[in-house]
Amino acid sequence: MGDFADAVEVLGVSGHPGGLVVRRPELSIGVVRVVSRPSGLEVEVLARQPLDRRDATRRQREVREGHVVPPAPRVLLPQHDEGLELRLGVLGDDGRARWAWPVRESGWTGDHHTGEFGPAHHRTFLLPPAFDEVSLVFAWPGIGFPETVVTLPLPDRDTVERDALPIWDAPVAAVPTTTGFADREARHVGAVAVETGVTAAAPRVLHRGGHAAVVLTRLAAVEPGLLAAYVVGVAGDAAGDQVVDDLTAPDGSPPDLTARWGEPSPNLTAPDGSPPDLSWSSRGGPGPGLAVVRGAEAFWLSPHSAEAAGGSGRVVTDSRYVFDAPTGGVLDLLVTWPAVGLPNAVARIPLTPLTPPMNAER
Repeated sequence: MGDFADAVEVLGVSGHPGGLVVRRPELSIGVVRVVSRPSGLEVEVLARQPLDRRDATRRQREVREGHVVPPAPRVLLPQHDEGLELRLGVLGDDGRARWAWPVRESGWTGDHHTGEFGPAHHRTFLLPPAFDEVSLVFAWPGIGFPETVVTLPLPDRDTVERDALPIWDAPVAAVPTTTGFADREARHVGAVAVETGVTAAAPRVLHRGGHAAVVLTRLAAVEPGLLAAYVVGVAGDAAGDQVVDDLTAPDGSPPDLTARWGEPSPNLTAPDGSPPDLSWSSRGGPGPGLAVVRGAEAFWLSPHSAEAAGGSGRVVTDSRYVFDAPTGGVLDLLVTWPAVGLPNAVARIPLTPLTPPMNAER
């Protein structure tokens, strides 16, 4: 998580509202996040293949009969590239593509052939700085997906240099509270195509104190009545050491800070549709806790996926949630991180869903 952990300490400027940008029979691609910083462009995408509805007998028969998908032709992708996985590059003014490798990646094999979701491929890339617009090239010749160029609008250089602030200097959204809310567990939400989500609020620092901060990196409307929230916790010095202590195994062995807690499926659910078995609860665990406030009640969220990375007194956590949206136009979030000394605080976040601009796919 090295480069990613460094990037999250700067609150960037949202460069695209998100949503599907490629729809083809062999692959769809959605923009999860595009964040502009003076140091570079962070692009997070989720690509999904269609569900293979053939049963095992039919698949084996077609393999024996030699049914194969012809590879897509290469124009920008070098011939020496195996073409066995999704590739992303930046198309330059000279017509050449500069290909990048993901700094984070995960995947899911998809539902049973009678289910709904096909295999999903989650990738995060850190690219050179770009302003005004960027042309991305997607390629996966091995599955017959042709090279596809998508041009995304970006904020201009002046906006990025003015508004991209270190998370330690940016305004804090939450206000400390001593209100005693009645604790409730939020309703579990099943499988959701998070790549279709459209931005509902800009990234912001939710909570901060000492050497710890909680940052909302994404809030998107993913389906009618549902929101997806991505929350990063950053703790350094003594606060980071405390998180490491909380993650240390009972036998005293050092924690595996590159491990994931819960089901890392991009579909945000366990394969059988049940809630993931998380050893990292939203309330009272080593990571930040998050609850939706409705009146006098706090509905605590359990992350569908959560991970941590770090060492030497510095830890970065990344938790992702899907939950019911409020009926009004404001989301009230109760934020806490007891492990690092951050008390309860409430952030009021106005929701302003955006319509994705038309993207030039060619």
